[in-house]
Amino acid sequence: MMFVKMYKIVERYVSGEKNYYLSEITLNTNQITYMSENLELSTLLREGKMNLDLNEGASFSNIRLSNGNQITVIGNPAEIQSKIMKSSKKILRG
Repeated sequence: MMFVKMYKIVERYVSGEKNYYLSEITLNTNQITYMSENLELSTLLREGKMNLDLNEGASFSNIRLSNGNQITVIGNPAEIQSKIMKSSKKILRG
């Protein structure tokens, strides 16, 4: 079993407005069944429509888990895959 730390995007409606928050999570990578880039959130960030203090070049990915849930995290699928591979190398080296 392997875990990686990521930042999940949480959407909440406050007084009818959509607000975004970051939540640090530790994800069991064995539970990932599918990843895709979330271009909608990247566009909202570039347009200044997200209340997050992130670089406007940040990217987001949807991750589908084996239990059917979907989460959105910071990073494109290639970055996430690289992070998972880096984490697995650390485990193999001990």
